Amino acid sequence: MRETHLSKFYWKTKNRRGAKKAIVAVARKMLTIIYHLLKNQDVYHEEKYESLKEKQETLKLKRISMELKKLGYMIVPQNDVP
Repeated sequence: MRETHLSKFYWKTKNRRGAKKAIVAVARKMLTIIYHLLKNQDVYHEEKYESLKEKQETLKLKRISMELKKLGYMIVPQNDVP
């Protein structure tokens, strides 16, 4: 069960803040998910959270690149070299 969104979140939080705080953080996240599922009369889909994570990473990269441009750096994309 370590391949789920909540499991990954737990282990990441546990490594940073400890087990007790990680449990509380996961419980809060679960309650938030349950609330939104009940409010929108939706069904839980694990894949939805994986796609949201990818979207968040893309937005994070965009935000970081904008901050670097503000500081005067020029960003040059690199092709993956095998």
